[in-house]
Formats: sequence, structure tokens, C-alpha cells
Amino acid sequence: MVAKRYNEKHRVVFYETDVTKNINIGMLVDLMMLASENQSEQLGIGTDKVNGLGYGWVITQHVLEIERLPKINEEVKIWTEADSYNKYFCYREFGIDDLDDNPLVRMHTIFVLMDFKNRKISQIVPELIIPFGATETPKVKRYKNVKKIKEIDNHKKYQVRFMDIDSNHHVNNVHYFDWMLDTLDYDFLSKHTLKKINIQYKQEITYGDIVTSNVQIINSNDTITTLHEVKNNDKVSCLAECEWV
Repeated sequence: MVAKRYNEKHRVVFYETDVTKNINIGMLVDLMMLASENQSEQLGIGTDKVNGLGYGWVITQHVLEIERLPKINEEVKIWTEADSYNKYFCYREFGIDDLDDNPLVRMHTIFVLMDFKNRKISQIVPELIIPFGATETPKVKRYKNVKKIKEIDNHKKYQVRFMDIDSNHHVNNVHYFDWMLDTLDYDFLSKHTLKKINIQYKQEITYGDIVTSNVQIINSNDTITTLHEVKNNDKVSCLAECEWV
């Protein structure tokens, strides 16, 4: 079966960008995730359908490769397709291209299905995946694990607000990007550009939790790597590794 690719266009507006006039990372991921939600709705298996069966799709890992960030007022093409799945994992591909079909961003994402009753991972429900045309496979696709922080160069604390919570009743994945990058100062963020992000989600965070975002900055030749972790009490909820130029 050939995976069904979904396509849409989007013009980057000012509130999606930062001081560099490039789209900010949280918005970038949001737009790609919205495309996957739009495809799901088009196929009749959107959020209401999934939630009505007692489930929710949860992301366990994003891997992003950035050639260039879309700029303010730029019109881009966004596409996504559910590539493959096995008993517990679904693998989805995303892309953002300019109008000449030059690749700007690629994102590889792993989803699992969470049972709302016990807040645990469920086996993939066929009626929620078959319409995408994804290939069923017994293989488990593994992306590179994120390196762990050895020394903390900076940290910040945050309390989870009502507006941070999504329909799965936990912190929306995009907020982690804001927490992580907020540990880097204005000078760093205005002078460096993200090229790669590998982010793994370990434990969910819910309303009222107080979390700590830690960062380690590693300089190596022409590349700077930042290692991030978001901790809820002593438990690691999220790890990320970012490459900058």
C-alpha cells in the first residue's frame, strides 16, 4: 500500500516569527503537526474520533533537519505522510519546501497511541491507522538517542499553566521547545541558527507541575551543540540535542 501524502500551503505571518524574522521553532513544529491533523480530519479519523474511542496520539520523538528556516511573509509548501507502523509505533514524515520545491525542513516523528483510562501506551488500533495507507511492518525503527547532560550551564524553572495543556490533558509538545531554548540568551539566539534537533519525550507533564529546564553548551569547531533536559521533580520528562551554526 502506498502512503497517502497530504499537502497544503502556508504564508508565514509576523506572529510566527522572532526577532530574526525567521519562523520560531515552536511554530515550525506546530505547522507541521497541524498538517497531520488536517490530513486526519480529511480521512475521518481526527482528534474527536480518536478521543471518542478513548485514545490520543502521543509523540515520543522528533528528529528535525533544517536547511533554512522559512521567513516572514514567505509562502511555503507543507507535506506529511504516515510512512509505516508496527504493533506499538507509527512513523510519520514531514517536510516544508519553498515554492520552487527546494527542501527547507524535514521532520521524522514517532507516535504512540495512549489509552486515556490507564494513561499507558496501547497497541495500534487498525481503524485509526489503515486509512493513511501506511505500511505495516514488524520492524521497530530507531532514531539516534539524545546525549545526556553532564554539566549544567544554565537553568530555568516554570510552572505549568492551563493554556500549556492540550486535548491529551498533558503539556503540548511544542511548549518543551520554548522551555528549552529559553535557557539560551538573546545574544546566542540572535546570532546562531538551528540546523538539527533530536528531541525525545520520556514522561508526561500535567497541570500545576513545576519543571526545570537545564542546558549544556558544547563548542566544537564550527558547530555548537546544546544539550537540553526538562525535569519534573527528579524525573526527566524530555531530552533534546540541538546543532547550531
